Amino acid sequence: MTLTAACSKVGDGKDEGAGKGPDAQAFVVDYDGKAVTPAKPVEGAKTGGVITILEDGAPEHLDPQQIYVSNALSYGQLVHRSLTGYIETGKAGEPLQLVGDLATNAGVKSADAKVWTYTLRDGLKFEDGSPITSKDVAYGIARSFGPQGTQGPQFLQSALDEKRGKDGAYPGPGGAAGDLPPGVTTPDDKTIIFTFTTPHVEIPYLLAFPTSTPVQKSKDTKEKYDNEWQSSGPYKRAELVPGVKLTLEKNPNWDPASDPIRHQYVDKFVFDFTTDAKAQTDRISAAAGGDAAAVMVDNVPPDQIPVVKGNADLMKRVAVGPNQYVYYMNINTSRVTDLAVRQALNYAFDRDAYLKAIGGYDIASPASTIMSPVVPGYKNFDAYPSLPDNHGDVEKAKKLLEGKTVGKLTFCTSNTPTNQTVSAVIIESFKRVGLDVTAKFIERSAYYTEIGRKGIECDLMSSAWGQDYPDGESTLGVLMDGSKIVAEGNNNYSYFAADDIIAKLKELRELTDRGAAAAQYGDLDKLIMEKYAPLIPLRYGRNFTIYGPQVGNTFLNQFSQFDVLGAYVKS
Repeated sequence: MTLTAACSKVGDGKDEGAGKGPDAQAFVVDYDGKAVTPAKPVEGAKTGGVITILEDGAPEHLDPQQIYVSNALSYGQLVHRSLTGYIETGKAGEPLQLVGDLATNAGVKSADAKVWTYTLRDGLKFEDGSPITSKDVAYGIARSFGPQGTQGPQFLQSALDEKRGKDGAYPGPGGAAGDLPPGVTTPDDKTIIFTFTTPHVEIPYLLAFPTSTPVQKSKDTKEKYDNEWQSSGPYKRAELVPGVKLTLEKNPNWDPASDPIRHQYVDKFVFDFTTDAKAQTDRISAAAGGDAAAVMVDNVPPDQIPVVKGNADLMKRVAVGPNQYVYYMNINTSRVTDLAVRQALNYAFDRDAYLKAIGGYDIASPASTIMSPVVPGYKNFDAYPSLPDNHGDVEKAKKLLEGKTVGKLTFCTSNTPTNQTVSAVIIESFKRVGLDVTAKFIERSAYYTEIGRKGIECDLMSSAWGQDYPDGESTLGVLMDGSKIVAEGNNNYSYFAADDIIAKLKELRELTDRGAAAAQYGDLDKLIMEKYAPLIPLRYGRNFTIYGPQVGNTFLNQFSQFDVLGAYVKS
């Protein structure tokens, strides 16, 4: 199966990112188990050394079943394995491969796609040397149904339990409902079987999330597991100072013969969570001492992009190009209930001022759709044209607001230096049409947890989304399905629920012909924006980021982070 996927390349600062069209990266699903183990050696790779990862704040979660944000999804692969996973090389023309990780292949499905069977590889162990069994995988999945899974992906849980979010739903392990989720069986220590009531062709993609990371029941410390997780990958925790620093060292019980994806070239990875984007840029630009083997998590900040672009040597260490993320301003439809007001907000937004405030057109392009251009079925449309130069249509916005009394609106965003600057531009956009908007800053480490709580007292919320797998369901089915709204852990930050959209998403979800479904997702995107205006598409993401000169074999992966699974330190 071949589909498009987002990818960016590292090189001389030239845009070589892939997307929809002739530059699209091929996507292959390995149902036959052809992926070789150990993982294919990296040409020229050396062992030893330390790679430093600079980040502005710690990930919200490191408990595998709670992980859903891109930085943790990317770097979490150093310690967490799952039933399936992705092989990326970063090389032009080579496909992104979905393969068996803990499992021997991407899965064996029944003819009706209602039953999926997985067999575990030989030689799988936790960091303490205990064997990893199918029961540990099942227990990890069971955790995702309870409090220790509220912030992680919810696809698999919804597919397995039709009562999810309702009375009688499986609550997670440890109680009368038992330690096996609905539809999951483990007939022996190496086999796990998933049985669904309706067809599910997307299961190999869902099991690539750390939702399926194995957890030993005896080691489950509940909420403390965020800091006490046990490794199944090539590295393990050596030191953790919450919010400040994490050091990973080699896991001696990881067997490379069991892993087609990862390598163990580097001695240690050190995560510094105390560096904002400016400090990241300064340190990696200077490349002094250990920073010569460092990578940054954030984009270069706006005021430093011209400086970087003016340095020819530094531009050789710049990664640029489009990614799969779309940035939005979600309109909380449970609070801003008037469609005309939501439409006026769309017309009023000044994208040009916004794009310049976040760094310019080097790191973004104006968005008008919910789905990214890399999603199969993407349809290019603009329900609320922004007039020449992306400045918005003030007159149309004012016309929609005539005769209406709109109270003060609260705009919530994460507390970063860039967002402090950008919020002023956003407020000014709306002030032009008479709307009174104030900013509320939420700490980055808790931001998505906070806005994911139903009843949040925010009228407008910034968010970003990238497809979880190449299918419209992984965007619209997550962001716009009102039937999935729960007390906390929501991704539908618009808290949007419309019966006709819910019904259409259900219909599309059950189509086994995903090619036929694709175009309908593009049409549905347009319908949602025109009929309901539940959010403002702000920008399509682009990368502009740098890495140290001693980091070998790194590239921007599908999570728009520097890939380190096969990275090494140059001599």
